[in-house]
Amino acid sequence: MIRENSTSWEDPLPKLVALYFDNQLNERELKQLQTRLKSDPEARIFFVQFSALQTQLEWIHTDSSSPQEMTHLPGSIYSRKKNWNLILYVTCCVCLVLGGLFSMHLMTPVAHVFPEPGSVWSSGNITTEEKLLPGSRRHLLRGAIEIRFTSGSVVNLKAPAQFTVHNSNEIFLQAGKLVADVPESGHGFTVETQTGKIIDLGTSFSVNVGAELNTEIKVYRGKVQVAGSKETEPPREIRANEAVQIDPVTNLIQPGDYTSSDFIPLISRDYAVDQFSDNVIFQEQLPDQIAQGEFQVLERDGAIFLFPEKRDILLSENLPVSITQPGDYRAEEQIETESDFVSRGMKVDCYRIYYDPASNHRDMIRAEGVVHFHQPILGLITTKTRLLETDSVLNPLCAGGNCPPVKHQEVEARVAEDGTHQDILSLSEDRKTLKFILHTGTKYVDEFRVLVASP
Repeated sequence: MIRENSTSWEDPLPKLVALYFDNQLNERELKQLQTRLKSDPEARIFFVQFSALQTQLEWIHTDSSSPQEMTHLPGSIYSRKKNWNLILYVTCCVCLVLGGLFSMHLMTPVAHVFPEPGSVWSSGNITTEEKLLPGSRRHLLRGAIEIRFTSGSVVNLKAPAQFTVHNSNEIFLQAGKLVADVPESGHGFTVETQTGKIIDLGTSFSVNVGAELNTEIKVYRGKVQVAGSKETEPPREIRANEAVQIDPVTNLIQPGDYTSSDFIPLISRDYAVDQFSDNVIFQEQLPDQIAQGEFQVLERDGAIFLFPEKRDILLSENLPVSITQPGDYRAEEQIETESDFVSRGMKVDCYRIYYDPASNHRDMIRAEGVVHFHQPILGLITTKTRLLETDSVLNPLCAGGNCPPVKHQEVEARVAEDGTHQDILSLSEDRKTLKFILHTGTKYVDEFRVLVASP
């Protein structure tokens, strides 16, 4: 391609092509041009375009007759010949202008690449803010990158991945996984795969093309339109917290399993959450039913929900909590008798962790997970008493000081007779990683609050 990290005048391709058509290339330059054309599809487009313009100029030049040849022609014929040449000349000028505009379009970057340290293409290192032109094809061999399109859309990719950038609002994903965050300016951002097309309708979403070309789509915010490539069924709207997949054989759109771990690059940008295990599902909106203490709202065996409950809270007085110190907390005596507080004047974000299994079993159903924050955890609120005491400050339903009736449940940190069923909370020494093992039944939920220092 015409080198994307420099201007077109610094790139040797235009000069090499011009010298080629003037028959002035030496052996070394000819070999350089041949190598470039073999390896770079965009260079081949430039060569063909230049060749077409060169042919038009030569044709017009050779078609024109000399004045001596034309003096013997009748006046009417001479006039018609002049007019025809004028038309050809004007046509050529228009072609040159259009060709120049097309060339400028091909050489104008539509996106820039921001790699993580150690990231490489299959062809070599990735430079920071590397330019991508229309038609740029890349194979991300190692690491992760962020592509910032001129439309405002942002795409995160992890290796291995292969893709082609079509324009400032469209990308073709041949293989791998991407996460797209699309602002209003990028409305209509499109991801194409070999089995379908995903069109943004104001959203954040991920697309994963597996080894067998199965396309998985997960929507984290807003909604998208999904269509199979064979038009075997009409396009479907997929909304937040939903997932589908396009079967590579039948091309049918089928339900998929929703997880939010791919959403982490965007979550980390907006929240203090840095990482979490696959069975933790992050949802940006805490349902009012859950905030009010209802259960059987989001039932899923083994899946633990993480909600941002309230953010940027400046504490006007000491806030009572259950746990503040690093360590493992595993028994009724350990958790329910613990008492501490987060000091007034601190600015905190509150997250709610919620587990409600769906299976109608008599036994307690186990789930475990890990959440890592990039800010220190200041306290955990794990008991009904503490949850109710802190609702006025932390519950979004209590804005303005008017709290509706709320019924909380808690972490049941009680050891079963066989010693196997017990809820365990573990806070790391750096106070940024929280691990938990939870057990509860279909008629109950486990819930607790996590207070994190505001960024």
